[in-house]
Amino acid sequence: MKYKNRVKTRIYTMAAYIVIGAVMCALKLSGIVENNYLWTWGIALVVCGAVHLIRNVRIIRDPERMQEIAIAEKDERNIMLYEKARSLAFAVYIMAAAIAAIVMFLLNMEFAGQILAYTVCGFLLIYLICYAIIKRKY
Repeated sequence: MKYKNRVKTRIYTMAAYIVIGAVMCALKLSGIVENNYLWTWGIALVVCGAVHLIRNVRIIRDPERMQEIAIAEKDERNIMLYEKARSLAFAVYIMAAAIAAIVMFLLNMEFAGQILAYTVCGFLLIYLICYAIIKRKY
């Protein structure tokens, strides 16, 4: 896929985030839903979507900058750094969530501990499935 098409896809995705965030905010403001988290997530989606939308629109309007970013995204070193950072973040989250689950159980917070424990198990299950798929593919 051409890089310009990739940027256009990102623009459409960010526009969808803005719309979803606006709907969430409208639901909260109208009183249909009384969940404060809906308002917070809605604002976060609108702001992040708008920032990334503006960034991608500026990229697509400047061919030189788009070329530089396309080269940087295809650079093997950058790809390796991205994958290592993602892998490290996953490992740190799993360890932190496992420790937090143990602490929750020790503090007699059974429900919160169960949620964290199931989350850790779910992530590890997803990891094993992805590993099996990638191992077969390569």
